[in-house]
Amino acid sequence: MPCRTFASPAHVSTPQWLAIPALAALLVLGTHVSALAGPPTDAVKGTSEKVVRLLNDEALKLPERANERRQRLVEIVAERFNYEEMCRRSLGEQWLKLKEAEKQEFIALFQMLLAKSYATKVEGYAGEKVQYLGERLANGYAEVRARISSAKQELLVDFRLVDRAGDWLVYDIVVDGISLVSSYRGQFARMLRLWSYGDLVERMRQTADLPLQARAQ
Repeated sequence: MPCRTFASPAHVSTPQWLAIPALAALLVLGTHVSALAGPPTDAVKGTSEKVVRLLNDEALKLPERANERRQRLVEIVAERFNYEEMCRRSLGEQWLKLKEAEKQEFIALFQMLLAKSYATKVEGYAGEKVQYLGERLANGYAEVRARISSAKQELLVDFRLVDRAGDWLVYDIVVDGISLVSSYRGQFARMLRLWSYGDLVERMRQTADLPLQARAQ
């Protein structure tokens, strides 16, 4: 993601660091051509298949059901993402300084902003092909490698997952060697050198339009 320079926290708009044009959307798109796979690959594929069924549901394509369709999409993807792990890794040392209520609010904000980014992309599903190339497992973590192909480009994607009570959850996506979490971590570090944590969260609130009752006290 491009690095932006901010003159002053009081005089800049919220940076679009959560606009991830392809990264999260890659999780839920495609026609699968699979090599021999295990549970982590099956978990990623299972989520993809659920979303493709949702996108192909003719009843949910009606304009009056657009909000319902998007909410179902968000729920399906949330089942596969470990947002707490993503936030912990993205915030680094700052995460350790937060109270539990602050952590829960940050997770909610992060999830809402990420959903805004991927929902539009996923709803523009164009039938990219996904070939799962293999997986690696070690000490409760896994990495699933896939190749995503379309008429315009071909990308190598690594889905990084953690085992939580037998359920494999995504905590990072690496596209052509660029980690989603590492990109966030760099962005957050730069912002927190300019802004207080409270300033950062308030800008996230404004962008996500988080209800007052969901904010940390």
